[in-house]
Parts: sequence; C-alpha cells; structure tokens
Amino acid sequence: MNRNFLLAALFFLLLVTGYNQFVTIPRMQKQKQAAEQELAQAKQELTQADFAAVSKTQPSSLPEELITFDAPTANITFSSKGAGIKTFLFRDALGDLDLTPYTGEGYFATLPQLDFAESARTKDSISFTASLLPGVDVIKTYRFNENGINHLSLTFNNKNGHEVQLPAFAFNFGPGLSTTKSELKDNERESKAVYLIQEQGKKNPTLVKFASDDESPASGKDWLWAGVQNRYFLSVLIPQNWTAGTLKTDKQIIGKQKRMWGLFGEGDVKGPQLLINVPAQELAAKASLTLNSDFYFGPKDYQAFEKLPYHLSRSIEFGFFGALGRLARNVLELFYSWTGNYGVAIIMLTVLLQLILFKFTLMSLKSGAQMKKVQPEMKRLQEKYKGNPEALNREMLALYQKHKINPLSGCLPLLIQLPIFLALFNALRTSWSLHGAGFVLWITDLSSKDPYYILPILMGAVMFFQQRATMPAGMDPAQAAMFKYMPLIFTLLFMNFPSGLVLYWLTNSLITFGIQTLANKKIANAK
Repeated sequence: MNRNFLLAALFFLLLVTGYNQFVTIPRMQKQKQAAEQELAQAKQELTQADFAAVSKTQPSSLPEELITFDAPTANITFSSKGAGIKTFLFRDALGDLDLTPYTGEGYFATLPQLDFAESARTKDSISFTASLLPGVDVIKTYRFNENGINHLSLTFNNKNGHEVQLPAFAFNFGPGLSTTKSELKDNERESKAVYLIQEQGKKNPTLVKFASDDESPASGKDWLWAGVQNRYFLSVLIPQNWTAGTLKTDKQIIGKQKRMWGLFGEGDVKGPQLLINVPAQELAAKASLTLNSDFYFGPKDYQAFEKLPYHLSRSIEFGFFGALGRLARNVLELFYSWTGNYGVAIIMLTVLLQLILFKFTLMSLKSGAQMKKVQPEMKRLQEKYKGNPEALNREMLALYQKHKINPLSGCLPLLIQLPIFLALFNALRTSWSLHGAGFVLWITDLSSKDPYYILPILMGAVMFFQQRATMPAGMDPAQAAMFKYMPLIFTLLFMNFPSGLVLYWLTNSLITFGIQTLANKKIANAK
C-alpha cells in the first residue's frame, strides 16, 4: 500500500474525528440542550396554561348535576360543581329542616369550576372525582358518622412524569345558615362566621367572631377550626394534616325581610360567607397529596359536645356569667333525667334556686314590710324637712335605726338574682335540649314563645298582685306609677321569650308571692 495513501487516509481520519469532536458533537449537544429547554418550557407553559384555566371561576359548559345521599342526621344533596353540600335537610324533632336554602356553591365546595362526578358510594361515605390538570385527578370523599364528627378528604393524584403546581383554592361556607322557624326573625343577627383559637396562658380555647368583610383575620397556624354558626346550628371544618392559608369572610344578600312589621317596607337579609383558603403548592411526578379534615354540621347540642373532641361546646354562648349558666344547665339535665319532662325540670330548678336564696328573699320581704309600716312617718318627715335635705337625711337615718331597718337589705336579693337570671336566660335561650321539648298541652316547644301567650299573661298577673301587696300607702306618685305599670312592661317584654324562660320567671314569681303572703301574715300576727 502506498505510503502517501496511508498518510492521506490517516490525515482524513484525524480530520473527521476532529470535526466530529469539536463541531458535530458540540452542535448535537447544543441541539439536545435546546430541545430539552423547549420541552421544559412547553411543560411549564402547559402547566401555567392549565393553572390559569383551572383558576378561572367561569363555569364549564356542563350543566350542574345534583347527587343525593342519606346521612345519619340529614338527607344531603351534593353539587357536581365543586362537590359541595347544596342542601342539608336536617332531621329535626319538629320535621325536616333545610339548613342551606340559599343559592351559592354549597358548603365545603372546592374548585367549583370543575365538574365532579360520583365515583364511589357506601352506606356511610360518598366519593367524587374530577380532572384538575392534564394527568392530575382530584378525589373528594365525605364519610359520615353517627356521633356527628364526620371526615372529609381531598386527594390530588399526579400521573405525569413531571412536577405540577396545584392551584390555590378554598373551602366554601355559606352564604348563611338557616335555623328553626321560631328563630328566623333573629337569625340575621345570630349568624356569624367564627373560628376557634387557643391563646397562650388560657386553659380553654376562645371563640372569635368575624366582623363583616374581614379580608385575612387569621392564618392556619392560629385557629383550630373555622366555619359558620347561628344560635342553634354549627358547621365547621377541622384540618388534620394540613395548614390553611388565610380566612376571608363577607356578607351576602340571601333574601328580603319586613322591617317593623312592614311599616318601613322590606330590607335585605344578609348571611355570612367564609372561605378557608388553601395556598398553591408543588406536587411531585407520580405522587399523591391528601388533605384530611374532620367536620361538623348539625345542632349545637351541649350534652353531645361535652363528649366530643375539638371543644365544639365553645360555640355555645353562656354570656358573662357563663360558669353559672353551665352549672344551671347541668342541674337542669339532671332533673330531666329524673322526670323526663324539661318543663318539670325547669320548675324543680327554680324551686332549688329559691331554697338557696330563701334567706335573702325573706330578708327583702321583711325589709319591704318594715318600710311599709314606717311609710306614714317617713311622709311626715319629708313634708317637715322639705327644704332641708341634710336634716331630712339625718332624721330618716334616725328613723331607720329606731326600727332597725336596713334599706339595702331589700336590694340585696335582687342583686344576687340578677346574675342568676342572666345566666339562666342564656342557658335556656341557647339550649338545644329544649328544642321540640313539650311541657303541657299547648306548650310543645320550650325553646319558642308560648303560641297563645298564656304563660306571659299569667306571669304578668302574678307580678301585678305581688306589686299590689308590697306597694306602701302614700308612695310617691312617680314611683307608684312605675310599680303599677311594671307587670305590664314585663308581660310585653316576655311575650316573645322562649316559653321555658317564661316558665322559670312565672314559677319564681309564684314562689316569691307565696313567701311574701306568709311573711306578711306572720308580721301582722306579731303586732
């Protein structure tokens, strides 16, 4: 073989090798890198496009589908738009009660722009599935329990070979939560968006009510549960393995209502709407993410709440004298367990309170009788020292000392009974146990007003005779008028009060009147 040929062949081989090494291979590497970049950019653009699409709140072209489910405490209708509870037909003692009659996405709705379809069902659970992004499905499962602490899971499955970004979304509550017929008039005032917070240095968590249109009053690190409530019902979400973003609430118009019996026409009725926001997050390739939550939707039953976790009883407001209210309710439940009748239990509770306060009541009645006895002499002193207040006060004090009268002893029982009355007022007014609880004949619901106003009228009559028996002769006309019209004022005030509360006040007035009559006879015989 020619030497020159070999040198030429070797030179050509070196030239080709060099060209491949320094030109072709780098060019291919650049092309590969460019292709990978284009692919990555395409994936990113796809994800962003899908993210933008799923973030839009415009409804899809598919019509809304309603799916019914029979839960232990309610018949529930779910919406395919967000798989929220569209209708919660609570099985009330007085008949089925729709707690969600207002238009909206539905309670616990998430991603309402998606179309969820029922994918599984058992006796106590139902699941829905929707496509969130290309290759990303979301499964939403409700599980209902007899005790009322239910479970809600939201699972995101990424079937793609690349990471995706899940969009931010929210759990919806509201607008508004309905209630029993007897409470509808006050429901707008009683309906609130709330959350429970555990404050440092406090043994029990604190219930916080939102003001209207709060943008972000709390983050997930701050609260234990959040939702919407009114006087008798509560709906809350209790996150388990995830931390929410901010909470947002506002007021939505849910209907019309007459103002002042229609004298001022109709006004808007507003209900609270709460959004529990969940921030956007990354989901790895071929991975799943499940957000687990417990939830409650039902009546604010104090006895049941005391046996359940999550401090749900904090949603029941007992007022400033809450400790007294809780004690009174516990005693009431004890008496009910003996009698089986809440009306009788209220009477027994009233008698017990009168026995405890008997000494103070008798003190007040004796003071009233003594004041009535010295009334003529007091009137004579008032006329004699009409223009000399200092002398009048001196002589009045001497008169009190002479007859051993303590003017403050008449006020002491009232001061003691006031916190007890306020505590009982809140305890009975918020007691779900009294809802649908009958007493006698026409009283079929101790939590609502007397339909025929018999108890308030009886209460006013007893107060009238009680005031008449204690009114001193020669009393100042202004004071006499106040005593005269007080029974009428109380009667009108108690007309729309829960009949259980009116029963307490009637029983209290009857016992006081009886003690007063006996005390007056005893004082009269002692003369």
